Amino acid sequence: MQIDKIDNFETFKKIRENWDSVYGADSQAQFFLSWIWLSGWLQMVHEPWLILAAKPDTQDSSYVAFFPLKILLTHREGGGFETEICMAGNSMADYTGLICLPGWEAEIMPAFAAYIQQELVWSTFNVKSILETDTRMSLFLSHFSGDTFELSQLRIQSTKVEEPDIYLAPCVSLPDDWEQYLQNCVGVNTRQKIRRFLRQVDSSDEFYITHVNADNLESHIEILLKFWESRWKKQKEDTFETIMTYNRLILRHCFEHNCLYLSVLWKGNRPLGAIANFVDFQQKSMLFAITGRDQTFKNPPPGLILHADAIRYAIQNGFKVYDFLMGNEEYKYSFGAKDRQIQHIVAKYKNCQNRQQDVGNILALALQLAVRDHRSHRLAKAEEGYHQILETQSNHPEALYGLGVLMRQKGEYQTAENLLKNLLQVQPNSIKALFSLGNLYQAQDRLSEAIEAYHQVLALQPDAIAAYNNLGYALQQQGKWEDAIACYQKALELQPSCIEAEVSLANALHAQGKLSPEKQAHYAAINNDFGSKCKKAGDFKTAIAYYRQSLSMKPDFAEARDNLAVALQEQGEHQTATTCDRKTPVPA
Repeated sequence: MQIDKIDNFETFKKIRENWDSVYGADSQAQFFLSWIWLSGWLQMVHEPWLILAAKPDTQDSSYVAFFPLKILLTHREGGGFETEICMAGNSMADYTGLICLPGWEAEIMPAFAAYIQQELVWSTFNVKSILETDTRMSLFLSHFSGDTFELSQLRIQSTKVEEPDIYLAPCVSLPDDWEQYLQNCVGVNTRQKIRRFLRQVDSSDEFYITHVNADNLESHIEILLKFWESRWKKQKEDTFETIMTYNRLILRHCFEHNCLYLSVLWKGNRPLGAIANFVDFQQKSMLFAITGRDQTFKNPPPGLILHADAIRYAIQNGFKVYDFLMGNEEYKYSFGAKDRQIQHIVAKYKNCQNRQQDVGNILALALQLAVRDHRSHRLAKAEEGYHQILETQSNHPEALYGLGVLMRQKGEYQTAENLLKNLLQVQPNSIKALFSLGNLYQAQDRLSEAIEAYHQVLALQPDAIAAYNNLGYALQQQGKWEDAIACYQKALELQPSCIEAEVSLANALHAQGKLSPEKQAHYAAINNDFGSKCKKAGDFKTAIAYYRQSLSMKPDFAEARDNLAVALQEQGEHQTATTCDRKTPVPA
């Protein structure tokens, strides 16, 4: 059995047809393992993810199983790191697992287990959110030898009495007929309420239900999320923003892929409640995702009406399951839901000493995470990551560089300088360290030192276009206009399409009165655009310089004037304004 590792989104997109084929044939598959849901979720995941893909050892064969996983890195007490493998769907998938063509389980499960044990470096394997009906996971875990691994069942109890049991997942097995559902699946009281209230809505001019379409998608999503926010923001304060971001993105994503049932109950122009369900046509199931309602409105009850409407739709369209997902809230059982168990199993090496010897791979992963956070402007998290790497390996070049750039962005110039000089002790000819030092000196108006650093860069790399451009800017600040213009021209000679050098040259010519009025208007617009780019990156100082340059070329440029006013105001709120990445990019 051949196991391939898929760890990039482009490859994941290419295997969709193969994935859908396996998913459709797998009776134990569920929506959170569908290509559609994963293609939305994986684009939001910050941690490294991978999919193990299995196929027979025959040429040109298709994959017969897929196992989505994610890698977490935690800082170990006393220093160093620990790596953990978990399911790729955590923390937003109610269920996780794998998909497999029927008949291949006996070959696939030991192959997946062997690959994870032999090819991946980890100390803990968190097999979380597994439905008890998924029989493959017990077969998979049986290949983790008791001599080497300790397997334990984990059940985290909530400290709040009112919190639901997240290890229970109620769902309704749907009959073929709506009336049959009302007669056989719900109690007399609920049956009467469903009939009365749906009849009231169906025949009323006052109450009505709208369903999502291309025209009302955004308004329906916002109605739903506002209702949810009013109910849960305080209770879920730690995760609120993450959940809101996920819901907003995944609801749009599922609508685009024709698997969203989102409805709103109205009284006139007043929304009373909303519900969103994932629709899985391949597995004939509807999954209740999120709901919210006007807490001041009780009669008719929005929650009961919207769930009943969704169940009726599911039955009329041939669906076999209405899944309430995890949590044993009492109201779910009034619709005829029956419990299923969710398992959480943890596998640990009894002696993980040997699994943590590959320091190089672990530090590479830690650096990958820190750089990803840095690029995404999660600076506090990136800084923590760089520090953790340096605690393990004090002379790690990439961590020294990344942290040096980050400290410069924060305005902690002396710390940044020390880090970059430490890097130069490790790598004396590091071009990016010298270039960053030049930018650091220039940000502090230490122009002679900046010029010296740029010359050192050019001595090592004579075609360094950015170094010529920044050298020209430093010389310009010293009033050495001809030398500055020569640097900009050299940069354009090396790369005629270098817009930064072109604008720098234009700005220098304008300062000397050598730029035509037509070109002044053209370059005023480009300076304004550059200013907005720097402002978006958090670099208010350079943004302000660009806006002012724009206005010097076109004094009546209203957009640049407004942008300058906003930047000046925001600079007062961001005393640690960063230096524009026109000079130094975030580390790659």
